[in-house]
Order: sequence, then structure tokens, then C-alpha cells
Amino acid sequence: MMPRSTLLRTISNAVYLLLFLMFTFQNPIANAASAEREKMLEGAKKEGRLVLYTGMDTDEANQYAREFTKRYPFIKPEIFRSSGESVQTRFLTEHRANVHNADIFQTSIVQVYQLKNTGLLGKYVSEESHAYGEGFKDPQGYWTAFYLIPYVIGYNTRLVSPKDVPSSYEDLLHPKWKGQIALETEEYQWFYHLIEIMGKEKGLAYMKKLAGQNLQLRKGHTLLAQLVAAGEMAMAVVVYSNRVERMKNSGAPIDWVRFKGPTITAINAIAIPEKAPHSNAAKLFVDFVLSKEGQYLLRGLRRIPARSDVFPDPPSLTQGLNLYPARPEGMIENYRETVARFDEIFNRPK
Repeated sequence: MMPRSTLLRTISNAVYLLLFLMFTFQNPIANAASAEREKMLEGAKKEGRLVLYTGMDTDEANQYAREFTKRYPFIKPEIFRSSGESVQTRFLTEHRANVHNADIFQTSIVQVYQLKNTGLLGKYVSEESHAYGEGFKDPQGYWTAFYLIPYVIGYNTRLVSPKDVPSSYEDLLHPKWKGQIALETEEYQWFYHLIEIMGKEKGLAYMKKLAGQNLQLRKGHTLLAQLVAAGEMAMAVVVYSNRVERMKNSGAPIDWVRFKGPTITAINAIAIPEKAPHSNAAKLFVDFVLSKEGQYLLRGLRRIPARSDVFPDPPSLTQGLNLYPARPEGMIENYRETVARFDEIFNRPK
């Protein structure tokens, strides 16, 4: 048997060897990352500017700009804010004129993916991307989810008794709800992805049955939630859970359905244009937005963070839900067919 002193020396030597190997192989990686970060910071200091093209609300965009400036006071942010479609239109108009102003492009994943498909986005894999689940970041590194919008059924708590609250989309087909359900006039993402989940044949058959419920078509999810809360409709097929939660907390008679199955979840994404004039500042901004600090800001704004280790306020907005990422692949390639089918089923003249 090996003497105790010899055994201790052997264990000690093994530990030292392990630490040496860890330092030898990991330190070059850490040094390389640190050097790359320093290079990025020096580049951003020379650029001194960041131009953000965003679909966020103005107050939200301003808050992110302020917090970013606190961390990087040598960068002056500028903001162009509009709807996702308008932001995309301006970006494409400038691109055709060979004008490149945008350093950050942040809108619905639909617009972001369209820019990726036309080769107008650059690759950037943030150091924070490890905290974002599969389906909520581009596998090629062109975009990452910023915040999430789960699509849920909203209902009026005075018109729908607890025993009648639907637990699935199929429950909306009950005869008692005929003429009492609302749907957004351009609910294309929900339409496409629910058919994907159900399977094409079953999905299209379901949509036709749902249309037979004499749905009330209205433009805008905010309006839908307001109409349900006002009692003008018993339910809406798709509302935003975080918006309903705010209304409920203010005393409105409205709530939303927590699905046991997949909850289709729209993605608001952030990306860097391929010809961003201040690319180093843009990378710093993406890192900040995707960091814990950046995602915690969304809690205060009552948005739903996309980062897996930052929960929304309240946490019940995502806890227990099977979030199904409404990725754009497939839908964008089949966009015209999706719109045509949706309109044929739901928007045809009665």
C-alpha cells in the first residue's frame, strides 16, 4: 500500500497538473476574447455614434439609449422610430440610394428575416447569445430575439364563466361562441404556425370551421383587447398576454388562456446591417440589449424578455408555457400563399 505522504504528493501533483493544463488551454481563448473586446471598444470610441432604427415605442427606445450611454458615454445614440414596416421601407429606400445610416435594425422578426434573405444583414454572434434558446436566435448568427410576444386567447371574465374558459383553440368551435369571437384582420403569423403545428390538412379544416363561427374581424391587437374588456366581444383568438395582464391589473374584466400545448410566440429581433457605418458601437449595443441588464429593462417596460434566465413581470407570463417560436422560415417563402389562404377563409365577403 502506498504511504500516506506519497499518496498526498501524488494527488497534489495531479491537481497542479490539472490547473496548469486548464490555464494553458483556456487562457489563450480568454486573452483572445479580451483583445477582441478592447479592439471593439477602441473602434467604438473612434466612431462615437450609434444610429438605431427601431420599432420600439419612443419612450422605450429613449430609455435604452440613455442606459447604453451610461455604460458607454463616448457613444452618442440617434434614433429613428416608426412601425416595423415603415422602418424597413426607409432602410430599403436608403439602401437603393447607396445611403447607409442604420447601425441597428430592430423590428419584428418578419422584417429582420426579409433583410437577411436579401443579404443586407451582417453576422454577429454576441457574447450573450448562449442565454438564448434554440429557435430564438439565428443559427447563422444574423439575428437574436430581443423580446417575445406570446399569442394567447383573451376573454371577458364577465361574459365567460370559469367553467367555460377555453383550454384550446378547438374549444372556440363551440356553438355558444358563434358571433362572439374576434380576430385580427392580418393574423398571418398565427395562421401559418398553427397550421404547421396541427398539420396542413387538419389545420386548414380547423380554420374553415373557425371562420364558420362568424368571427368579428378587427384591425389591431390593442383594439381587440379593448373590445373584449368592454364586453363587445366575449373572446379574441389572438391577444398579447403582457398587454392583457396590464389591463387586468388595472381592474378590467379580461384574462388570457394558458395553453397546455404549444403557445405560438412572435419574436421581436435585433440585428446589425451588413453596411452599418458604426459597426463596433452596434456590437456593443447588441451585447448590452441581450445582457441581463438590458433584458431586465424589459421587465420595467412590461415586455417579455427573450433571455432564458430573465423572467417577465409577473413571471406567470411565461412560466409553465411551452413557447413555440414563430420563426419566419417557411412563412416568408410562402407569404403570398399564406395571405391568400387567410383572406380566402376569413376575409372573404360574407
